[in-house]
This record gives sequence, structure tokens and C-alpha cells, in this order.
Amino acid sequence: MKALVLGSSGFLGSYLGFALPGLGWQVAGISRDGAEFFPGHRHVNSADEIDGLLQGGGYDLVINAIAMASHERCDTDPAQALLINATLPGRWSAACARTGMKFVHISTDAVFDGESTTPYEEADSPKPLGVYGTSKRAGEEAVSQANPDALILRTNFYGWSRAGNTGILDFFVNAFSQGTAITGFTDYRVSSIYTGDLVDAMVGAVSGDARGVFHAAASDAASKYDFGLAVAAEFGLDSSSMIPGTLADVATLVARGRNLALSTAKIEGVLGRPMPSSFSGLARARAERLALMDYFGHSTL
Repeated sequence: MKALVLGSSGFLGSYLGFALPGLGWQVAGISRDGAEFFPGHRHVNSADEIDGLLQGGGYDLVINAIAMASHERCDTDPAQALLINATLPGRWSAACARTGMKFVHISTDAVFDGESTTPYEEADSPKPLGVYGTSKRAGEEAVSQANPDALILRTNFYGWSRAGNTGILDFFVNAFSQGTAITGFTDYRVSSIYTGDLVDAMVGAVSGDARGVFHAAASDAASKYDFGLAVAAEFGLDSSSMIPGTLADVATLVARGRNLALSTAKIEGVLGRPMPSSFSGLARARAERLALMDYFGHSTL
């Protein structure tokens, strides 16, 4: 399988360069930021250059891991959020449809309002609360309208960042290691999945010729507070610096859904196996940490 990763310097995109070659895939990446560690990386100065690269690459599929993912940043620049999260993915999806390449688009649980008392299914009506979720929902619509065969994966994921200080896993490990006082939200529940488990699910869905919207998430949901406790237990760290709190305690956060558990029954039907849990992914994260840092070209431990 020959794949092109859009956003190869980003959180998920960079991990794809680590994981996919080990599964026998031939991988290339595109990004505006440096990503020399990524196999077959190509630098672009603007998103407009991607259109031309999609035309003649001879790829089997294109994975769009580019996103404006900060709720707060999206709220302050909605036009840019709509461009990055919706307009451009729709354009790239159309280009793949014209050339016969599979298009995989990464979406989010934030397309829902978090008011459901049961896990959201793919058929449930999206109702995003903020600009981030609204722009990502618009992206789903643009991608599917341009290319009905596209695969759209709604997810929430965690993993190791190249910088060592980005993402929820880095946040908890660093805070517990340093004894930094932090708050763990008890009222924010998500089906967060380890990046390695997400990639495995994506590969399985692609191999099964899945198309349309799927929830590629953990089989369970956990609060950020409980996830923090699980991180401390897995890494043998002291969690006493964490206190319980709520989203409402932080005035700088924009509105977001609080109970964003996702049902994984649909993708499990394609994969023929259960999705891993949020907590089981922590053991894999710990096992992969050294190899991933070597891949990035440094050891941040």
C-alpha cells in the first residue's frame, strides 16, 4: 500500500510515519513544518501546493491528518478554522475522487454536543457547540459530498508528541514526574484511544474497503481525572499533585461537549474484533515510547 500523509509534522501525522512502514506500507508525507524524520517527507510552503502533488503521485490512498484542532484558536479565527478543517479537505477529497485514490479524513467527537447519556452512534445527528466542532462537521460534509467513497474517522486520541509537551499524555506524565499542581476534569468524558490503536483501526478499515463515517475510538469512555489516575498507575508516578475539577472552573475554555463517548460497534463489525480501551492503550504507549523518541531523533524521557 502506498500512502501519502497530509500533515506529516503534526501529532497524528508524525506517528503515521512511525507505524505504517512497520506494517509494510510505503509512506510519504507533506507538511509546511520540518519533518525530516518522516520517510519520504516533502516540504510545502502553502496548502495550494498539495493539489498538484495529489495529481501525479500514484498513491493508493491519502490520509488527511491536517487540522486546526485547538478549540480556543478556532474560536478566535473561525475563517481560518473553516478553511483548514472544511474547505481544503473537501478540495483534496475531490482530487482523490478524480484520480481514483482512497481518501481518509480524520474527524472528531466534537461534532456532538455531549448531552447524550449513551455513547454516540454514527447515525446520531451532529450538534457541535463551538467553532472547532462546527468546522470539523462542515469538513465531514465537504469530504463526503466531494467523494462518497471517502473514509471519515471520528476519534479522540492521545499519544507522545515530538516536542514532549503537547497532548494529554505528555501533560500528565510531565506533571506527575515534576510534582506540578494540576486539575483533572471529572465532568469531561471521552473515548480517547492511543494513536497506535487508532492507526491499527484505520488500517483495518481501509483493508476492509470501509467508506463513510466510522467512530474509531476507545471501547470505553473515561473522565480526564480518571485517565490521569490511570497514567500515574501505568508509569509508577505519584498523582497526588492532581486535584479534581470541572470545565466550568476554567473561564478561558470555550464551550465543548462534556460527555463525548462514542459507540464503536460499527467499526468493530468491519474489523471483526473489539476496539481497545482507553486504559489498555497506556501499556502500549509506555512500550513504544523509546522507539518513538528514537524515530523523532531524540530521547525525551
